Amino acid sequence: MRLCPSARAAGYVRVASALVLALGASACAVDPGVEALSAPVQARFKNAPSRPGAEWPSDGWWRVFSSRELDRFMQASRSGNLDAEAAVARVEQADAAIKVASQALIPSLSATTDAGQSYRGARSGLGSGGRSRNLSAGLSTSYELDFWGKNLSNRRSAEASAAASAFDLSTVIITTDATVANTYFQVVALKQQIAIARDNLASAQRILEAVQARVRFGTASNLDEAQQESLVDNVRAGIPGLEIQLEQNLYALAVLLGQTPDAVRVATASLNALRIPAIRPGLPSGLLERRPDIARAEAQLAAARFDVQAAKAQLLPSIQLTGQGGFQSAALRTLLNPSSQFYQVAAGLTQPILDAYGLQGQVEIDQARFRELLVTYQKTVLVAFQEVESALVAYRKTAEQEALQGKAVESSQRAYDISVEQLRAGIIDRTTLLNTEQTLFSAQNALVQARLARLQSVVDLYRALGGGWERGPGLDVARVP
Repeated sequence: MRLCPSARAAGYVRVASALVLALGASACAVDPGVEALSAPVQARFKNAPSRPGAEWPSDGWWRVFSSRELDRFMQASRSGNLDAEAAVARVEQADAAIKVASQALIPSLSATTDAGQSYRGARSGLGSGGRSRNLSAGLSTSYELDFWGKNLSNRRSAEASAAASAFDLSTVIITTDATVANTYFQVVALKQQIAIARDNLASAQRILEAVQARVRFGTASNLDEAQQESLVDNVRAGIPGLEIQLEQNLYALAVLLGQTPDAVRVATASLNALRIPAIRPGLPSGLLERRPDIARAEAQLAAARFDVQAAKAQLLPSIQLTGQGGFQSAALRTLLNPSSQFYQVAAGLTQPILDAYGLQGQVEIDQARFRELLVTYQKTVLVAFQEVESALVAYRKTAEQEALQGKAVESSQRAYDISVEQLRAGIIDRTTLLNTEQTLFSAQNALVQARLARLQSVVDLYRALGGGWERGPGLDVARVP
């Protein structure tokens, strides 16, 4: 049936109006029927300094150590770390998944063209013979009316998952920053320990030479000489082990920077060249907005909540709108004539019946996954508080330990200096000097380890406090209402 131009125009208006209404319809949000978000939050950190005020780490927190070398390594890690590069690729995958999930919210539109020719002989019994042609060009569209919000929930789930990937990238970067700093400190500590061992070796060698001279003059025994030789050999034997650890940590640092093992050199020779800052951790409630791993756990919860909504909407009827229009003619010259136009509009309603049992099972699966992720979120919050408290107590106690160990080194050095003078004067025997030597060497190494532990406790605290990360704007979809 052909329509007059005015009727055809009215028909196109009705089709366009139907599509506009379909696209503009607000999806009904299906109640997911899941638990509300909750997590235990303490009022204050137990091991926080008594001094009032709040001070969170900022991006670039490692600059508080006043080390240009460390800052250079951090910048190299930010641009070359391969774990971060892999996390960036995961973010790109999640962003692409949003486009895939958004496709269902956009009407599909396809263009078709067709040209055909047929021939029928005059004796076929079907009338006069001859050739006939058929030309057509048209557009067809279809759209699922997202009345229950299934497609919108799928897109929001993809958006929340993408946010979780972005938060995971931030976690990888913060963890890498902390690992670079700790590995750097370990390298400097080993260099300092090697220097101490070599100084001690030189000192022990000088004493050995003095003891050997006394043996020649008969004022010392062969046992005194053997004991000092044993100390010299033990100090010398410990140096290669330290050198192995130094090289291995340098190679590990190179991998963190995305470089080959031969490309990294560390010039700093003592941990005493690094500044140790004062830290105030703020209130525990702020930790929920400062830790990307907590934000990631919440984003995963939000995605799971949208998955439940989509699964519930799948149980409800779906409305499919389709439309087709174009031109059809037997001759190309008349293809675009108004008389060659045609259109067709249809709507369909689909209600799951026999597969509703399986769809209900999928709803229950998604709800159970939400409960699992809720527990994971709560544990992530608790672990975050535990890490801050552990870092705070380590930060305080390692400062005490370093101060006490510094006093131990001072007293050991004084005892060693006195024993050396008294040995030269013949007042004490070799055994007393040997004991003071060993005590001094042990105290010096312990002091290096104490300062290393203190520096690493600062890094651990900065990492536990979020490493300067803050949740950016426009990420409300990653929150659970």
